[in-house]
Amino acid sequence: MAGCLLASAALAGGPSAEQKQVEASMVVTGSIGVTPQGTVHAYAIDHPEKLPPLIVDLIGKSIPGWTFQPVLRDGKPVAAKANMSLRLVARPAGDGKFQIAVRSAWFGDPAQGIRQEKSSPPRYPRQAIRGRVEGTVYLALRIDRQGNVADVAARQVDLRVTEDENEMKHWRDVFTEASVDAARAWTFTPADASDHAPYRIAIEPVSYELSSGPVAKRPVYGQWETYVPGPLEPVPWFDADQMLAGGVDALPGDGVYGAPSLSLLTPLVHD
Repeated sequence: MAGCLLASAALAGGPSAEQKQVEASMVVTGSIGVTPQGTVHAYAIDHPEKLPPLIVDLIGKSIPGWTFQPVLRDGKPVAAKANMSLRLVARPAGDGKFQIAVRSAWFGDPAQGIRQEKSSPPRYPRQAIRGRVEGTVYLALRIDRQGNVADVAARQVDLRVTEDENEMKHWRDVFTEASVDAARAWTFTPADASDHAPYRIAIEPVSYELSSGPVAKRPVYGQWETYVPGPLEPVPWFDADQMLAGGVDALPGDGVYGAPSLSLLTPLVHD
């Protein structure tokens, strides 16, 4: 396991105190089915042959014990199925050992009836390009009935660089500003006439990745990626919706994600 982590993508250097914040992580996708009582009756992992065996084993030991909020249809609990996305993390535990756990999870259909109509991507901040800094901003969006962005905030900003805490806060602020400014001009499909809610809540990851070619590099499924997770920032109108279990960084990639169709009750790892 240590060899797998040491072979993962290296971060830009930084002070040893900040290096302790570095995690190795991967996102694993699949599907899950639950009984009317909210227990797990089946699950499947996408491409298990591409995953380290210990990850397949960990997932196999964790998922059967999970419990979900029962799904109601016409007031009665029913069996349900959803797409599943899990972020697994490995953190140093001393003596060359690592602690591995499922830290966050998402269960649902990425579309959820919310589709982008106008989406001008944010510009990569020039100072971040010069500094060779990469990261991902998880934007929380509150969309009005006409499809306009009424509110936007960064829920979490992960970095792939280690500096002192003040420098990392600076880079999170730089990426947040670029992302929020761009998102204010985005538009989405108007709300359906049957949906009477004044707003729809969504999350959209925005990735900043340097590339020598026309296509940015993407994490390879089943391989560890090193990064420094950012703190979860409070967003009152988003937090009240409790869309995800344990955070927002379980989302599998670019796209718009609405409220999940399954709500996990079993606690996951919390920092």
